[in-house]
Amino acid sequence: MNASQRILLPIAFALTAGAAFAEGPIEGNEVFNFQSNLSRAEVQAQAAAAYRADQIARGEANPAQAQATVVASGLTRAQVLAEAAEARRLGLTVRGELQPVATPEQAELIRLAGLRAVQGNAVVQGQGSVQVN
Repeated sequence: MNASQRILLPIAFALTAGAAFAEGPIEGNEVFNFQSNLSRAEVQAQAAAAYRADQIARGEANPAQAQATVVASGLTRAQVLAEAAEARRLGLTVRGELQPVATPEQAELIRLAGLRAVQGNAVVQGQGSVQVN
C-alpha cells in the first residue's frame, strides 16, 4: 500500500460517514420543533417555582421518587452490618450486572449473623434458639 492510499482512504471513509449522518433530524427530536407562547421571563419564573417546590430532579436524584424508596426496617445498624459482612463472605454481593441469589441455607446464615450481632457473644442455634456463652 503506497502513501497516497494510506492518506486518501481514511479521508474518503470519513467523508462518506459524515454524509450518512446528515440526512435529517435524529429520530425522537421532532418534539423540539415548536414555538412557545411564553416569554423567557415567564419560563424562568415557572422553572424557579418548580425548583422551589422540589419538582425538578437534581442530578440523578429524583425528589418525587426519593420518598417512595424509603424502606422502614426493624433491623439495628449492627444487624445490617453483620448481615452485609456475612453476605460478602458468602460471595452474595452484587458485582457489576451479576446479582447472585442466596440459597435458603445461605439466607439462614446471613440471618443468624445479624442475630449474633444483636445478642453480643451469644451463639445462635437453629430457628431462634439461643445459647449464651
